[in-house]
Order: sequence, then structure tokens, then C-alpha cells
Amino acid sequence: MNEEDKYKQKESDLIKEFLYAFFAVLAFILILALLFKSPQMKPLSIMSYSKSSPVGFEKVESRNILGISSLEDYGPPYNKNGQAQSVGFISPEGIEGVTVSVHPKEVFFIDPLITYSRLSQKVKTLMNQYFYLSHYDKSLLNKYEENYYKALNSAKVYKGKVIVKNGEYGPIQGMENDLLILAQTGVFQNLLDNNLKGNNGVYSYNFQNKLLFLQGAPLANMAKNYSMLGDQWGILKEEGNYPGPWWLFLYTSLYQIPPYSTSPSGDLMAFLTFSVFIAILFFIPIIPVLNKIPYYIPIYKIIWRRYYNEKKIS
Repeated sequence: MNEEDKYKQKESDLIKEFLYAFFAVLAFILILALLFKSPQMKPLSIMSYSKSSPVGFEKVESRNILGISSLEDYGPPYNKNGQAQSVGFISPEGIEGVTVSVHPKEVFFIDPLITYSRLSQKVKTLMNQYFYLSHYDKSLLNKYEENYYKALNSAKVYKGKVIVKNGEYGPIQGMENDLLILAQTGVFQNLLDNNLKGNNGVYSYNFQNKLLFLQGAPLANMAKNYSMLGDQWGILKEEGNYPGPWWLFLYTSLYQIPPYSTSPSGDLMAFLTFSVFIAILFFIPIIPVLNKIPYYIPIYKIIWRRYYNEKKIS
């Protein structure tokens, strides 16, 4: 008997079968997309944030002024205030040190206002008053800063402006209100990255300061509203009509369990864990015992049982 005679043969229209399968799968995908799609959101920017949450914007600025922002004690590569992540003697951040020095008060508050003061006599007056106090009466300046930060807790918004109760705020209230105007017009976010390396040509490639300004409360509050915090869904629940990078579920799942979820060096621990895991997969063919697993657990013989049965018969 010929090998071809062992099997029944019939004519088949491959193009028709392909189209049937294609449209069936397409319909299935569309139905699932309609049922389980993620919300489509506009990108978060400083301009959009300052318009939707003027008080939130000024709170971020107040934390930058007072030196209590999350970036203040981040550590390398931005400053020396925080502890570099380390696992034993391994500490890439510690070796590299501070490579991109960022001081929130100067970058996000003082520098933009200095630029603005060249165009506004009112802002120039406020800046002169601010620098005078910073040199000759820091305790009074700090009092103004703290007073305004506390006043923002009960602030109201009227036509995009922040309204607080009357109090002793010195130049701080006017400076923050001016920064809010800059942010709402889109000027502020352009000023932040204007002098960074890579932005001196026709095109801008370095968005460091824009991203750092939003990395604290603005981004966390937005993520919380859409259940996208790390302890909720994390990177797997990407916004938009497409699924997130699902193949990273093993990596991101580490952040939900101790000690990765509790250690300040969780990022480095997760990275090292999967570096070891990937190295094991890569070197399986030459690792003793592991390279013999197929012989100890011969699942391949079940999958290819027909081949082995025919081999025995022959």
C-alpha cells in the first residue's frame, strides 16, 4: 500500500477556508474588545493637569518649595539624599552615582519664574522679594511657604484660578498663581526641558523634567482613578484598545509579594531575579541535571507517540 493511500483525500478550497477562519476570529476579537476594552485616555501633561486640577498643581509646587516632594529624597541618579538600591554588594545606582542632578525647587519653581520675570514687572517684583527673604529672613519665608501649603487644603477654584483664605503668604501666593497661569497656557512645560541636553536643536528629545514633575501625585491620582496602580493591575492593564505587554506578567507579579513589595530595593531585586531566571533558560542545554529533564520526564514521547509506535513496528 502506498503511503498516500493510507489517508482519505478530498478537494479543498484553501482560500475559502482561510476567509471563514479569518472572519470568525475577527468577529470573536471584536466581541471581546467591546466587552472588555480599556478606557481611552488622553496623555497626561502638565498643561492638562493644571487645568483639571489647579489646586493639585499648586500643591505639587508647594511640596517642591518645601523640599518634601518624592523626588527630593529619591537618591541616585538625581541626588544624594536617598539610599541607592542594593542587593548585597550589588548596587548599580551606587556605582554610577548622581548622573542627572535635579533640585526640584530650582528646576520646577525658581528657574521658570526667573525666565518669566524678564517679561513681567509684577513677577520680577515678587522674585526680588523672594530672594531678599531667602537671604535675610529664611524663617519668615519658610513660614509663608508652610502657610500657603496648608491653605491649599481648603482652597477653591474659580474660573481656573486657586482661591485661598486670607493669610500671611508673602510672595509665595503670587508666584504660585503665576506659575499656574504659565502651566495652563502650556508655557511652563516648555520651559522645563528647554535647556536640557538634546533639546538645543530643531527637535526636542529629552523630556526628563516634564516627566519628573508628573511622577508623583499627578500620575498616581490618575492611575488610581482607572485602577492602574501597581498593587491593582499595574503594567498589564494598559489603557487604550489593546492589551498591555502581557508577557511581563511574571516580572510584574513579583511586585505583589514580599520581599519585592516591601523592600526599597524591590526594582533591583526583581531585575536580578529574572536575570538569573533568563540565564538558567539560556544555559539549560549545558546545565547538568536540567539538560536531562526530557529524559527523566519523556513528555515528548507522548506527543510523538505515533512516530515511536511506527518505529517499533518497522
